[in-house]
Amino acid sequence: MKTYGSTDKGLVRKTNQDSYVIAANECGDLFCVVCDGIGGSKGGDVASSCAVRYFSTVFSENRGFLNEADLLSWLKVHIRKANDEIFTLSTTKREYQGMGTTMVALMLTSIGNYVINIGDSRCYALFENGHFVQLSEDHTLVQEMLKKKEITEEEAKNHVRRHYITNALGVWNEARYDVLHVTDAVDYFLLCSDGLHGYVEDNVIEKVLKDSRLDAKKKQHRLMELSLLAGGLDNITILLIKMEENEA
Repeated sequence: MKTYGSTDKGLVRKTNQDSYVIAANECGDLFCVVCDGIGGSKGGDVASSCAVRYFSTVFSENRGFLNEADLLSWLKVHIRKANDEIFTLSTTKREYQGMGTTMVALMLTSIGNYVINIGDSRCYALFENGHFVQLSEDHTLVQEMLKKKEITEEEAKNHVRRHYITNALGVWNEARYDVLHVTDAVDYFLLCSDGLHGYVEDNVIEKVLKDSRLDAKKKQHRLMELSLLAGGLDNITILLIKMEENEA
């Protein structure tokens, strides 16, 4: 597989509170993570970098997974520990009060591929059959309203509260997270913060990933370019993973 990642503070924000990492364990499994810090000047960048640093360290020390139960147990333990670390900082240091971070991750392992989500950063997949799908579900107020059919998809796009998240790492003393086992063959996985998906429509992202004139590296660069052309109103982080046929 090939992985391409970059982050940019955008054209408006003074600092970049996004963080990302592609970590490998002793077996060659990968843990790809994108985090988008919340809390503004109170430490969003600290929270996101703390989460990325924690998972990079513990995953690099991992010796592989025996089965799905082993992987899920590992996730449960380390999401709790990462949450505790950030939550402790936010509740004991005044300058970090209220900080937290979203986290979307992709585990590419010998026993399968898994998406983990906390918040509103996203994981997309372009499957070998040509279907483009958002694999993660946003933990936002608008998503909850959509599920209850209180608003339409069109209303959600410009809703005044579309950026209100209902879940984050380190904000509460317990972390809630989703895990999805991806079993179908995938050409591309895309992890991103809302600096991309909040300003570039999904159908445009899909067109870029399906553009046969662009290789994976150029696709990733093009997505970043489109985010900036849309105004660069937020920090932007994009991780693109090109799966090989025997890995898909």
